[in-house]
Amino acid sequence: MAGASDHAERLLIITADDYGYWPSYDEGILAAVDSGSVDAVSVMTEREDCDPDPLVELGAEVGLHVDFEGRWGARSGASAKTSLRVQVERFAEMFGRWPAFINGHHHCHARPELATPVFEMALQIDCPVRAVGRDHRQWLSERGIMTPDHLVGRTEPEEDPEPPDLRDLPTGVTEWFVHPGYPDAASGSSYDEARKEDLDLVTRLQLRARFDQPVWEGARRSRFGQAFDRAGT
Repeated sequence: MAGASDHAERLLIITADDYGYWPSYDEGILAAVDSGSVDAVSVMTEREDCDPDPLVELGAEVGLHVDFEGRWGARSGASAKTSLRVQVERFAEMFGRWPAFINGHHHCHARPELATPVFEMALQIDCPVRAVGRDHRQWLSERGIMTPDHLVGRTEPEEDPEPPDLRDLPTGVTEWFVHPGYPDAASGSSYDEARKEDLDLVTRLQLRARFDQPVWEGARRSRFGQAFDRAGT
């Protein structure tokens, strides 16, 4: 139950992060969902631009992108636990169900003050959590938390938008996190222009996969619910 390493095959989940961050970014994510270029979307329920309706209409698999950027004051365990509970409950109000998975903005869900509340919440609602590295993955697995076996994706705009491992994926479940969107300098995001690169890349790769051999070759695209055998996700 704790991981996905029992998969003898190679599975790939492409997750679009940051839904709700900015209207033009949401438009890009919705375009990626509509074209089949991503498999899951992580949403920021604290942001005023987080509109659940388009995602519901498109039938997207949706999880929580935990946002912990200062509204909750000092980054303590108490404020982290409260923040997480509020965001999960708001997610349930928006989508009428619990998140299909949990991850965090800038991987904040793996910070010391949030890691324990996140794993406790994941156990409560029975959902996978993104592991941000080997140590975090082991920590989650030891606590009975489902998590992908591998994680790829860029965190800085100067990095290559296509992860080198994408063309030679290992056995098990790999999550590739991307940030598709249409640039808008008013957003204040340092990743602004890179979002168009991500959108162009996943769209191009999906088009190739439709008419030719995908760059991930024998790996199979999946959702979290399929990868972790969870009915109804």
